[in-house]
Amino acid sequence: MTMSREEQMRIPAAELSARVLGAPAGALSPQARAYAVRRWLQRRRPALAGAITVEAAEGGVLLRAEGEVAEARLREARELLRPEHPAAAAEEVEIEVDAAEFAVETTGTPEPEPARREPERLRSEVRYFPYPTCEWFEISTGELVLTERRVRFEPRLQIVGESGWGRSGEHEHPLEDLLRFWRGEWWDVPCLMLQMPQRTYRYGWPARRQEPGTIFEVDEWLSLLRSITGRWE
Repeated sequence: MTMSREEQMRIPAAELSARVLGAPAGALSPQARAYAVRRWLQRRRPALAGAITVEAAEGGVLLRAEGEVAEARLREARELLRPEHPAAAAEEVEIEVDAAEFAVETTGTPEPEPARREPERLRSEVRYFPYPTCEWFEISTGELVLTERRVRFEPRLQIVGESGWGRSGEHEHPLEDLLRFWRGEWWDVPCLMLQMPQRTYRYGWPARRQEPGTIFEVDEWLSLLRSITGRWE
């Protein structure tokens, strides 16, 4: 019998968000810190919380997970538990672009359509990385929305060239046309991969953490897609 692989990660109290602990880290006992972390994960990300064990540890907490994706789950949990900090945007690189070559336009609010009134199952802040190759100016930030019938990417900004063609427009994927979905990456950024008949799309973690309710969990998206489509990818 093959033993299940276990991974563990120790997170110092200083790296735990105040919104997670609900009090200064130094004011809590190790047991109280572990309880606060478990309660926050269960409330915010039940699927991830069910796959991770949180234990009290001196000076922080100890996370354990088993299985082939144990390390990835621990990394995602660490990102969820970290405080908001300007360093989170360090991966964003500022590059000067000639205004005559590119223009940035905000996308207007679209007219309501029947599909947009579908109840939402999940909404997350993501970045779109074109697949299989991706240039810096093709990356766009927006929200990924899941309903019972489709996945929709709503970009925040749209870059257009002289021709006016949108390089980072809205994407809408009917689930009935979805050929495959799986966990991928862009460099070291965890991503959700969606294979459609004509093209494969890649959505990953945003550069900046937004509201807790819109945090992008790849495993959570995969779990819901499996539940809705009845397929195990």
